[in-house]
Amino acid sequence: MILRYKLTLNHFAQFAPVSLLPSPFPREAFEKAIAVQQAMQLLYFRVGCDFDFLFEAYKDVVKTDKQIKQMVDILREVQKQGIKQPQTLLIMRSDYMLNKVGSNKENGNDQYEIKQIEANTGAIGGLGNDRRTSELHQRLLKRIGMDPTNAPQNEGDTHLINSLFMAWKAFDNSNALLVILSHVKFSYKFELRKIEDELDRLSEGHLRVAYVSLKDGYYDFKLAADSSLLLNGKVVGVVYSLISALGYKANEEEMEARKMIELSTAIKAPSLAIAISSSKKIQQLLASPGGVERFFPDPTEADKVKAIREIFTGLWGLEGQDEKTEQIIADAIENPSNYVLKPNGECGGNNYYDDKLVEKLRTMANNQEERAAHILMQKLHPMITKNYFLRSSILPQFGFVVSELGVYGTLMGNMLDRTVSYNAQSGHLLRTKLAGANEGGISVGTAVGDSPYLF
Repeated sequence: MILRYKLTLNHFAQFAPVSLLPSPFPREAFEKAIAVQQAMQLLYFRVGCDFDFLFEAYKDVVKTDKQIKQMVDILREVQKQGIKQPQTLLIMRSDYMLNKVGSNKENGNDQYEIKQIEANTGAIGGLGNDRRTSELHQRLLKRIGMDPTNAPQNEGDTHLINSLFMAWKAFDNSNALLVILSHVKFSYKFELRKIEDELDRLSEGHLRVAYVSLKDGYYDFKLAADSSLLLNGKVVGVVYSLISALGYKANEEEMEARKMIELSTAIKAPSLAIAISSSKKIQQLLASPGGVERFFPDPTEADKVKAIREIFTGLWGLEGQDEKTEQIIADAIENPSNYVLKPNGECGGNNYYDDKLVEKLRTMANNQEERAAHILMQKLHPMITKNYFLRSSILPQFGFVVSELGVYGTLMGNMLDRTVSYNAQSGHLLRTKLAGANEGGISVGTAVGDSPYLF
């Protein structure tokens, strides 16, 4: 549970922010989120395979979002040239919060439902830290005489490593590199070494890992005549991206590096199409009538549609000028505490609440292009518990807290015929913030790693 100190380029490390004990979480809600993960992964895989759907979804967004436009242009070039590598590895984390729906008439206890607040199919890391947090809490529970079996096992990092190895094997070249695409200032350096060591063990010393930033990729990547991706002359079999396509603003050279990757025969983990399939705009379109059903037309998959729709949160697009859209905007201005205004990007943050939400809606009222770059989401009312926050160089902090559950999984599929060779859920996280904070992120210091204690 060690992070590299990120403020400067140095060799200092610190322990990751963590809660003292696991936070209570309803077992039924946890199991529901776990159960729907495979269907959710299949949905986003199919979305990423449907380029025409993505082009239509982003037709208004590209007018104001240069980053999205550049990535859509890359996908158009991929479509024009033909997909060179149909195999792709989707690595997904689906994020949820509890939402109060009432009270039990018999005992007066609050009742909660679980709702999805975000889907992430881009840069997924930190799973090793999540496992160690769970193991730490299980040990502490034993010491204080509580049942550790109520804190579920968490082996998402092992599953991720096995999935990356599976992708490398699928490339069928024992000399091919596995490239980890990451920022130079990356907090989870120790976790990456663990991934590298385990891949070395699984491959009996044959698999070589290389670490490349997008900036370096522009200079060091080359496309061969047969569309192989070369790194300093060596063939790349798999590119595991830890640089968010939606959350990181790449410059022209870095975007060119992305383009080389997408036009190559390397197996992408994930492909760019899948990476941009989890924006807020796509989530909003999927939540609209017929959105999920488009990707599950077979009646035998109706149970998947039902399970997915049950965990959707209220989502509304703002680009339309129809009466329904204007009514939603008017209600959000009148009752801002019921909504969150979110930009299209991944990774959370930059959201608008309360008075700032009202101000933003009013300032962009007549700007259809800016409205298209945002969505309104139902504001949830999560369960509040108590816990201690433990952070490096800061005294322990006790307070009322709320938790966000993340569920991990991977899917290996063919983007041309849309067949799936592997689809499994494994691993979870609990990210906990102070109850009064609107935003909560471990990497930015406003939340801590946690684990669920099921009841």
